[in-house]
Amino acid sequence: ASGSNGLGPWWFPKPVRDALTWFSGLFFDEAAWARHDEGYRKAEKPRALCDRKFLQAMLRDASLTTTIWRIWACVWLAGVFWLMVRLFGWTAYGRHERML
Repeated sequence: ASGSNGLGPWWFPKPVRDALTWFSGLFFDEAAWARHDEGYRKAEKPRALCDRKFLQAMLRDASLTTTIWRIWACVWLAGVFWLMVRLFGWTAYGRHERML
């Protein structure tokens, strides 16, 4: 998506972000993190709200999958990704020049 840096903060090396993005694409819709990146870039809404919407989008994707192991994997990964953005998202929130 336009303006999305993929999954992971700007300070992760691009190959690491690319690998995380590829792996996450097996479970989640890319639009979830593209919208999250957009929310961080614009910084118009509180960071916690951006992160909560990110979690909700990932859990929505989990609810659409078909097998119990994929549901559990999606829910677990959603929790890990949400925790990471809550802990480290401050490094990217509102930093337009570093998001791309």
